[in-house]
Amino acid sequence: MSHTLMRPDFTQALAARLQQGAGINLTAPHGLGRRQTLQDVRSLLPGRMRVLYADLKLCSDDCAAMLADLAAQAGIPGIGDMGQLIEGLAASPDPALLILHNFDLLRSQPHDPLFDSALLPYLAQFAGYAQLALLVVCEDVYPDWPLPCEQLPLPPPGNS
Repeated sequence: MSHTLMRPDFTQALAARLQQGAGINLTAPHGLGRRQTLQDVRSLLPGRMRVLYADLKLCSDDCAAMLADLAAQAGIPGIGDMGQLIEGLAASPDPALLILHNFDLLRSQPHDPLFDSALLPYLAQFAGYAQLALLVVCEDVYPDWPLPCEQLPLPPPGNS
């Protein structure tokens, strides 16, 4: 490990769960270290695990561009929806993790409606593949928005 983890026990447990193919909705208010936690988790994952990352803060108005970027990260050309990306990832024996940061921006501001048809309906498919993990990062829990993920609050720094 090349740096000190902000929340060592929590981060190691989270990384282990993701390596097992978990679907997790990591929640914490803005400013509590979500981005650092993501960096810490990535530092603990094995090198053969492909990590795909999208920050909805940067692309909530362009789902097609986000999907194209994720496909490029995965080396899978020409996808039109998340289902095709999942199929491409599942075709490889290597594990993969998809991180969708600031995911709740799809609720709180106008967004590309393609997210509603090309992304959201496919998220539950991650659970069907043991080598695929999903990490959705939000500021809050939304009971009326059933994500196919276990809710996991980020503990305050120092609480490991």
